[in-house]
Amino acid sequence: MSADPARDADPASPPVPPTGHARVDAVLDRAAELDLLPVAEHPARYEELHAALVAELTAEPGTVPAGPVPGGGPGQSGQGQCGPR
Repeated sequence: MSADPARDADPASPPVPPTGHARVDAVLDRAAELDLLPVAEHPARYEELHAALVAELTAEPGTVPAGPVPGGGPGQSGQGQCGPR
């Protein structure tokens, strides 16, 4: 079990591997909390998460980490992943 109860909400769900970008990982952690919310609140949460991810994608290039994601997670080498062009 992880230190984050939201990630343990549904043991059948595979864990989301970290991206290596703390702000994106924080958004994904909030997405893991969907199982804890009433279904009626899901659309608003999806809108919030989408807006947060779009903000990261459109952020000023000097404000987010760039380059390959080290490791990339289990079974991934991190190869082929790169920052903004």
